[in-house]
Parts: sequence; C-alpha cells; structure tokens
Amino acid sequence: MIDAHREPAPEARHRLFFAFWPEDPTRAAIDAARSRLFPLSGRPVPSADLHVTAAFVGMVESSRIDTLKTLARALPDFELRFDRLEHWPKPRVLVTSCCAVAPAAHAAVDDLWRHLDRQGFRRDPRPWRPHVTLARDVKTLRGGLSWQVVPWAVNRLRLVESLNTPGASGERYRPLD
Repeated sequence: MIDAHREPAPEARHRLFFAFWPEDPTRAAIDAARSRLFPLSGRPVPSADLHVTAAFVGMVESSRIDTLKTLARALPDFELRFDRLEHWPKPRVLVTSCCAVAPAAHAAVDDLWRHLDRQGFRRDPRPWRPHVTLARDVKTLRGGLSWQVVPWAVNRLRLVESLNTPGASGERYRPLD
C-alpha cells in the first residue's frame, strides 16, 4: 500500500566553494616550499587539495549545482605572489598569503559575488584575503622559518565540493566543473 501523504525525501546537500585551483607546476612549487618547513607540528594539507578559496557558498542543494557550475570559468590572467608565511592560532593553521594582491584578483572575486548575490548567497563581511592552507592542527610555530616566494598564475575559477572524510585525512576537496 502506498502512503499518499508521505513527505518526499530531503534533497541531498553539498558543501561548496569557488576556488583558484593550481596547475601542476604551481602545486609542485608550493609543495616544495612547504617541505622545507618541516618538521612542524600538525598535518600537512594533501598536495592535491591545495587551493585559494575565492568564495565560500556553504551547503547547497543538488538541484542548484548546475547553475553554480556556470560561474566556474576561465578568467583573464593575473598573478598571486605567495610571499608570507603566517600561523593563525585560532583555527590552528599554517598558511602562505600575499603581501599585495593584484587588482584583477579582487575584481574576479567581486564579479563572482555579484552573480552569487543574485542567487541568494551571502558574502562573508570580512575582506577577502587570498591564502593557501599548508598545514592544519599547528599549535605553535618555531621562529626563524623562511618562506620561498611562490608565484601563482591564475586563469580559471573552479567550483569545488568539500568532502568530510572519516579518519586522519579529514577534509578533502573535489572540483565539480
């Protein structure tokens, strides 16, 4: 017997963000610069997951993914220069960031948010700071560490899903576009 009053199953939801995703040579350069810092406390982010978040959109229903994929696209070329090493104590992460950010990078992020705003997504009120998380669970950072500058040629915006995997690997990422 079929129950005509049964509610439909809830739609699957996905944790999504837009990111600048490095090409293999950039990924290798970041990985090499990071490897010079170890041993450190904490866990290095897997090389395959290194990225710069352009816009975090949060939990999204499956039915909206195709629309969001249309915002993942080629961009006019610009460069981000990762020339700083920072320890952020509250989230306990080690990141590399940029002393100066190309105006084209801010323009790309602002343009993305204009489109996301029309779809009902809310922008984080904090200013966008491009960074690459190098390691998680970093409680302290010993002094005297030097960071090798890594230039990153950006030419594409990707839609990425954050996957929470059980065990030591933690959060992993999968481009959807």
